[in-house]
Amino acid sequence: MTAAPHPLHHEVVRFAEDAALLLERAAAAPAAPAGTPAIQGATATAPGTAPATSTSTSSSAPTPEAATASSAGAAAAIRAEVAAARDGAATVVVVGEKKRGKSSLVNALVEHRDLLPVEVDVATGVHILVRHAEKPHALAYVDGGQLTRPIELGDLTEYAAVDPVTQAPYRGDVHHVEVGIPAQLLSTGLRLIDTPGVGGLVSGHARITMATLHHADALVFVVNGSSELTASELAFLEEATARIAEVVFVLTQTDKYRSWPQVLERNRELLARHAPRYAAAPWYPVSSRAHQDALTALARGDEERAARHMAADGFVPLRSALTHRVALRAAELRLANIVHVGRAGLAPLAAAEERRLRALAQDPTLVEDIQRQRDALRALQDSDARWRGMLRTATRELERRLRTGFRRNVNDLRQLADAKIASLSGDELAAALPRDLEAGIEAVWMDLDHATREGVARLTALMERECGIGDEESFDGLSRPDRLAALPPLVSSVHDAAGVLGAVERIVPTLSTGVLTVGVTAMVASGVLLPLAAGFGMVTLLSRRRRKRDELVRARGDGSRYAQRVISELETEVPPEITQAVDTVGERLAERLGDRITAQRRLLEDELANLQRHARASKEQRAAERDRAQRRMAALTGLLRRADDLTDRLATTPGPAGPHVPEDRS
Repeated sequence: MTAAPHPLHHEVVRFAEDAALLLERAAAAPAAPAGTPAIQGATATAPGTAPATSTSTSSSAPTPEAATASSAGAAAAIRAEVAAARDGAATVVVVGEKKRGKSSLVNALVEHRDLLPVEVDVATGVHILVRHAEKPHALAYVDGGQLTRPIELGDLTEYAAVDPVTQAPYRGDVHHVEVGIPAQLLSTGLRLIDTPGVGGLVSGHARITMATLHHADALVFVVNGSSELTASELAFLEEATARIAEVVFVLTQTDKYRSWPQVLERNRELLARHAPRYAAAPWYPVSSRAHQDALTALARGDEERAARHMAADGFVPLRSALTHRVALRAAELRLANIVHVGRAGLAPLAAAEERRLRALAQDPTLVEDIQRQRDALRALQDSDARWRGMLRTATRELERRLRTGFRRNVNDLRQLADAKIASLSGDELAAALPRDLEAGIEAVWMDLDHATREGVARLTALMERECGIGDEESFDGLSRPDRLAALPPLVSSVHDAAGVLGAVERIVPTLSTGVLTVGVTAMVASGVLLPLAAGFGMVTLLSRRRRKRDELVRARGDGSRYAQRVISELETEVPPEITQAVDTVGERLAERLGDRITAQRRLLEDELANLQRHARASKEQRAAERDRAQRRMAALTGLLRRADDLTDRLATTPGPAGPHVPEDRS
C-alpha cells in the first residue's frame, strides 16, 4: 500500500501542466508579421487565471522574440521536473562499523527477512541499493559501474559479499548491486543504500560512503548496544557533519545487550562533545531478532505473539521517522522545485508581454530603455569588458580550490594507507591494501567531480549576475585518466636471509627426520644431548621469531612502496586534468556568453525597428493587438500568482500526518 501523497501534490502538478501548455503555445505561435506581436496565436488563457494586473519588470527584461524562443525549453524543463518528482525517491545511506547489523536492519525495514546476506561470517563488500519495484529483481553493475548484469536475488552473497577468510570480494568485477522489491516503506518514496561492512569506517569503502553523502537525503547511522561509540565512529560523524544534515541513529541488538539504555545515554554525551550538530538527532533502539520472531509468529497465525514482538522490536517508530522526516520532506522539496522551475519559465514571458504592451501603447520611455540595454551590451562585447577579467580570476580561483581539496583528500588517503600498513599482518595487508586504495581513489574522484560541478555552478551564476544574461551550466564531468582505471598489483619482495641465524633458518628446515634421529642418538651416547638440545631449541625459537619479524617488516615495506607508487600516480595524473577541465569550462562559458550577448543585441536592434513599424500601424490595429496581449498577460499573471501562493503554502503545509510514536524506548 502506497503512502498518501503530499496534500499539495495534485495542485502543484496541475499548475505545472498549465504552465507548460501555455509556454508550448507561445513557442508554437507563427512568426509575427511586421508590426504585430510574435505570439499572436497564443490567445488562450490558462485555467485558474486571474484578471490582468501590472507586473513590474526591469530595464533588462528579455525581448518578446527572445522570450518566445526560450518558451519551448522552459516547458520541457517543467515537464522534466514533474517526471523527476514522480519517479524520484529520497536516498537514505545506512552506515556503521562492520558487524553492527546493517544488513539485518535493512531486511527488517523492508520486511524481507532473507534479502541481504546476514550470515555471521559474511560481510558486505560493495554498496547495495534497495529500491521499490513491483516485481523483485537484482542487477550487478560491473566494469566500474558501466555495465549491468541481471542476477538472482539468491545470488547476492556471491556478487556483494567478501570471502570471510581472505576478505577479498567473491566477484572482483562488481562495482555495486541494485535490488528492486515491493516494500511498503520504499513505496513512500525511499531508497536505501547498504554500505560495505568490510574494513569498517577506516577503509577505502568508507571514503566512498562519505563521498555519497553529498547526494543523499539522510544518513542512518547504525551502532549496537554492546558498547559506546568508537573513535572511528566519532571521527566519521565529525566529518559527515559538513556533508549531510539529516541523521537518524539506530541502536541494534537490544535483545542481546540489556545495558543498551546506559550505552545510548553515553553515546548522546559523546555526540554532544565530538559532533554537536547531531546531539539532538533522534535515536531508535531496535531488535531485528524480535522483528524476525514477529514475522515467524505471523506466518504461524499467532497474531497475539506477533503483536508482542512487534511492540518490542522498535521498527514502527523507525519506519515512521524515515517516512515523515525523510521521504515526505524530500517530496515537499521536489514539489517546491517544480513550482520554482515553472515560475522561472513564466517570468521572462510575462516581462516580455508587458514590454509588448508598452510598445503597443507607444510608451516613449521604452525606446530609451532599449537603447540603454543595447549600449550596455555593446560594452559587454568589448575585449576588455570587466566580465572577461572576472571570469579569468574566478576560473583560477576554482582551480586553486579544487587542487587544495584534492591534496587534502590525497593526504587522507595516505593516512588511510599508513593505518592499514601499521595494523595488518603480511597476508592481510597484501589483500586489503590494494582494495582499500582502489576504493579510496574512487572516493577522491567522486569528491573532486562533485566539487567541480559545484564550482562550475557558482562560476555560471557569477557571470549571470555580472552580465545580466542567463546561461545554462555546461559540464560533462571530469575525464578519469586511463592510468587510474586499474591499479597495478602489489608485488612482494623476495626474502633473502643472511647471517648466522639466517644460515640456521635455511639449514634447520632442510634436515630430514632420519638425519635428526641419527644425530640425536649420537648425542645421547656421548652425553652431550641436554645442553645441545637446549641451545638448539633456543636457536630455533629465535629463528622463528626473526623470520616472522622479517616477514612483517618486509610486508610493510612492500605495502609502503606500493601505496607511495599508487599515490604518486594519482598526484601525477589528476592535477593536469583539473587544469584542463577548468580551462575548458572557462573557454566554453566565455564563448557562450559572447554568443548570447551578440544575439541579444541583435534582437534589441530588431525590436527598435518593430517599434517604428508599430508607430506606423493604425490605431485600430494597435487596439486589437493590445486586447490580445492583455489576455495573454492575464493568463501569465494568474499562473505567477498561483506559483507564489503554492510556494507560500508548501512552506507551511505539513505532509500527511503519521502515527504519533516515541523516538526511543530508553
